Amino acid sequence: MNKNSQNYFSTGEFAKLCDVNKRTLFHYNDIGLFCPAFTDENGYRYYSHHQLDVFLIISILKELKVPLKEIKTYLDERTPKQLLDLSKQKISEINKEIDKLSYMKYLLEETVSFTNKGIAAPCDEFIVEEQEEEYIVRSNLLKDENNKDYIEWISEYKNFINNTQAKDISFIGKMLSKENIIMGNYNYYSYFFSKTSSKNIIPPIAVKPKGMYAIAYHHGSYETTYKTYDKLLDFLEKKHLRVKGFAYEEYLIDEVAEKNENDYITQITVSVENKHI
Repeated sequence: MNKNSQNYFSTGEFAKLCDVNKRTLFHYNDIGLFCPAFTDENGYRYYSHHQLDVFLIISILKELKVPLKEIKTYLDERTPKQLLDLSKQKISEINKEIDKLSYMKYLLEETVSFTNKGIAAPCDEFIVEEQEEEYIVRSNLLKDENNKDYIEWISEYKNFINNTQAKDISFIGKMLSKENIIMGNYNYYSYFFSKTSSKNIIPPIAVKPKGMYAIAYHHGSYETTYKTYDKLLDFLEKKHLRVKGFAYEEYLIDEVAEKNENDYITQITVSVENKHI
């Protein structure tokens, strides 16, 4: 033995420190990726504490799906500049992954919120309340009552989501104009929209105004929402209220949660005002 083994870690000790199996160290040695600091005359391998940082960077790169062959190439040719370039590249990739996971987490949290609200939604009950201003991402004005613009807008919307990985964009809803509500054209939508808590995103946001809103929950398929709109208008008439602005449809329980479309829950929120105004 040409070195004092008391100042080094055995293979088992080093593997335990690094939380890996000894076979991993044997494999790394066999392929020339990570070798012990020295091997004594009896064939026992020993590692230095200085090697811990090297093993850590190997583990990080492996966790980031960098092939062992590429890690070996880096270690064989490493320089401070290469370490800086590699680190900056991986930081950028990690940030993108964090944004992606944050967005997925947000959507799952929204799913929980929407589903709980849908489960608790009252049937044939109407609520009138003051609501604060909300920001929304809104489509261009739909050009026809059959919503043929949907494919074009949804494509733009998905590109926006993919390009920005916005963390606070809610699910897609539909907006119905005051005129179409009054005329009973409940399937003639004006816009698609998504709620957001940020006003500093692209495309430019719109605003769901602060004010008084009537809320109804439609239980059933999308094709039968007219029944709830009719009941809501009757309710407003009795309360001496009238439609002031858009209706916002949000789909609390839909195809994702329920096979039977008759059990879908749609929240309808309509801007209203007193008739004497």
